[in-house]
Amino acid sequence: MPVYNAGAHLREAITSILDQTFKNFEFVILNDGSTDASLDMICSFSDKRIRLINNPENIGLIASLNIGLKECLGEYIVRMDQDDISLPERISRQVTFMDSHPAIGLMGSWFEDFSDTNEGNVIRYDCFDTEIRIRHLHQTHISHPTAIIRTSVVRAHQLSFDPSFIHGEDYEFWVRMSGFCKLANYPECLVRKRDHVNNISNKYASDQQHSIRRVKLKQFDAMGISLSADQLKLYDRFADSEWNFSESEMEMLNELLPRITEANDSSNFIPVAEFSQYIGRKWFHLCLNHPVLKRRAWSFYMGSPLRLRVKTGLVNTLKLLLKKRLAAR
Repeated sequence: MPVYNAGAHLREAITSILDQTFKNFEFVILNDGSTDASLDMICSFSDKRIRLINNPENIGLIASLNIGLKECLGEYIVRMDQDDISLPERISRQVTFMDSHPAIGLMGSWFEDFSDTNEGNVIRYDCFDTEIRIRHLHQTHISHPTAIIRTSVVRAHQLSFDPSFIHGEDYEFWVRMSGFCKLANYPECLVRKRDHVNNISNKYASDQQHSIRRVKLKQFDAMGISLSADQLKLYDRFADSEWNFSESEMEMLNELLPRITEANDSSNFIPVAEFSQYIGRKWFHLCLNHPVLKRRAWSFYMGSPLRLRVKTGLVNTLKLLLKKRLAAR
């Protein structure tokens, strides 16, 4: 757990780890040159499992994370943020799962997104490896403070967080690590993740979005297709299940999506059958649910090679045909 000027929530975060039902761990806390009372707060705990690393000067989150990766001695590395709350069974359930699934090197969990003024909302990420890889094409799909990492994978491939992906270093790390192991999310809420104005995603949104965009483009390059900035934005909207595309944007998608699936066919960057089904289903439902295009949506779907990649079922196909015929009246 890296700490920098953690303020009022630090005691609750530390206590939530010390009170875990799983007891056999070391708690590596990296104080990154805090100028508030954070160091005193850490030192006020007498638990022998705490191992304090004190940076005399602030070196930044990524450098602190990399020190943590090197210093951790356990079979697994469990991440924790200075203002979040791990529920009591978190480590026990994650360790039990990882012990039973040796191919998985990285796992997150569902989490509750909450603030001091708003009730919590449980975020349920997809749980299986291929689903997460598909989601990673347009967003990170493992929440950093919920992550448990298999240390042997980190050591075997000398993995560390890349400082050039500032405020998106976890997303880039997950994608790179996925080249060496399988991914998962535990299907229960194990962490309460606090939202406030000083969160990185709120405070450094512009820098974060720049890093995130680079991670996305890096994946498509590895798939074997280079996307322009406009094409990436278009794919992001498609992946986010937006319906309101203009006719010209539908034409661009109609050209872009088959190129992406063909690139994946050749590279097998994501398992081909599952990715083809994903793209095909989403394209069908976009054509079916488009709020304006009626007859044209039918033409887009029937003329697309994606139609051959997915079984939509007779009922759904008839719905699309009926929509076209009603629009013709």
